[in-house]
Amino acid sequence: MKKELKFQLGVAFNSAGFLKVCVFGVAFGVACFAFACFSEYGRDIMSVQAAYMRFFANKGTFYVWQPMIFAIIMPLLACAAFSDSYLADSACRRFSLCAVREGAAKYYFSKLAAVFICGAFAVLLPQLVNMILCLIAFPLESTNLYTEDLLQSDFYSADELGKALFGGVYIISPYLFLVLFMLISGVFAGLISVIAYQLSYFVKNKTFVLTFMFIFVNLFGILCDFRGIGLNILSCIFGLEIPSPTYGEFAAVAALYICAAAAPIPFALKKVKNEL
Repeated sequence: MKKELKFQLGVAFNSAGFLKVCVFGVAFGVACFAFACFSEYGRDIMSVQAAYMRFFANKGTFYVWQPMIFAIIMPLLACAAFSDSYLADSACRRFSLCAVREGAAKYYFSKLAAVFICGAFAVLLPQLVNMILCLIAFPLESTNLYTEDLLQSDFYSADELGKALFGGVYIISPYLFLVLFMLISGVFAGLISVIAYQLSYFVKNKTFVLTFMFIFVNLFGILCDFRGIGLNILSCIFGLEIPSPTYGEFAAVAALYICAAAAPIPFALKKVKNEL
């Protein structure tokens, strides 16, 4: 299993889709950082915001269009990384070689693990790049929070933070809070990519596999927000969304996507065995 997983990750890291997603993700993270630098250029050092306030995935800033755009494209990035790999293997006959050599179960589960890792990495990479650049360019803490211009400081009271998901962690350390949500977004992205991978065993269409979760997640999110249903996964991946999902809603979203990723396993595995 370990040997097959290593092989699948090697295939993934050298695939055109994964490399394109990484390049796009890095470019997005750098572009958001450049915008932050431009907007802070020429300001007095006393009013320059702290690094965590310029991190593009922090929904506690005035620049909510950045996490909004990233949330919309997140499912597409996750799926485009490696979710279509089974279809690619079938097209170039790599599927038969790997499945016969390692066995159907090892092939299937190593591929599933590689898809999860690639989907998570595709969403973590731009956030990590952006956070590192912000930490280099901006101060860790800023007097901006204590000036009279509180609207510019994007200040949250303790009462408001109490309504945020894991708001207590933010009070301890904003950086720890943002890292926590980076990991959460990576896990959810991995689950989304796995669901798309499972679909590839039943719908042998690359465009459908890469775009279905992108369309579903965004449309379902709009429906949830319109109906007041707390099952929008896009509300769970970035911190400081006020009002944010409750812990119960967060657990329900996690359970929903875990079940959606796990439920097709026996049927997809059977398909692999039948194709040998």
